[in-house]
Amino acid sequence: MAARGQGFTVEAQLGLVRVLAPGGTVEPAVVYRGRVYPLGAWGYRDVREVMLETQPEEFERLARSVASSDRGLPLHGVRLAAPVDKPGKLVLVGLNYMDHAREVGMKPPRVPDLFTKTSNAVIGPGDPIILHDPGLRVDAEAELAAVIGLPGRSLEPEEALDVVWGYTCLNDVSARTEQLLSGATQWWRGKSRDTYAPIGPVIVPRSLLDPVQGLRLRLVISGETLQDGTTRDMIHSVAVLVSYTSRGTLLEPGDVIATGTPAGVGHARSPPRYLKPGDTVTVCVESIGCIENPVVADT
Repeated sequence: MAARGQGFTVEAQLGLVRVLAPGGTVEPAVVYRGRVYPLGAWGYRDVREVMLETQPEEFERLARSVASSDRGLPLHGVRLAAPVDKPGKLVLVGLNYMDHAREVGMKPPRVPDLFTKTSNAVIGPGDPIILHDPGLRVDAEAELAAVIGLPGRSLEPEEALDVVWGYTCLNDVSARTEQLLSGATQWWRGKSRDTYAPIGPVIVPRSLLDPVQGLRLRLVISGETLQDGTTRDMIHSVAVLVSYTSRGTLLEPGDVIATGTPAGVGHARSPPRYLKPGDTVTVCVESIGCIENPVVADT
């Protein structure tokens, strides 16, 4: 059964999070069967340490061990932070779903069309998305994101998933005016403003999910469903995206690689549907959960 909390819903029975623990510290924690077990007392200070020391297939063993000696906290009663603090690399891909390519009238790219966001854009469940200027035409996009757990460079597709620890939800918030309509294509600027990358709520071990088989993605804004797609519609698989990103570039634990968005984005609608103050944006990925963020005007 899914557990709801402040700004999130968790469907997964097993996962890795960052939690505001008793005493006010933010710690890595295990989610196991509806409860949260902070790992500070076990010597862990960062999710990267957990991912480096515990492979996805072994994570449930750690969860059982922690749960056997600690009552934990009810998941619905905790405050979760973004599951990765300041990722060194936050890489995304444009036009990676066939239905999205069709809706914007573009041919699917032959190779992945990569771009980056900066880590200042990352926020967690319940944190506000800030509209910095009313003329920016801000949009949201539901995405599945792969979280890197082991270092790797110049990986072949058949070995690329070995460095992926797990998957989470990501909202690719985008200022379309800067990205596309300002007279120059400013993808970095339009994608990297503060609060433009909500991530969470939980990283689910890769051994429990298979995007190739199909995971449902949804974007809901203030009760209206804009996107409802499946990862089966990806043009380039997670393995191909990770491999392509790693060419000549060392991927490191905590790096995040998002995998594109399905059809239904607000900018492609007629009339367009952009974010406005008072909206609530929810991004959901099947078997992981949902991250929910309010939209506010800059003050």
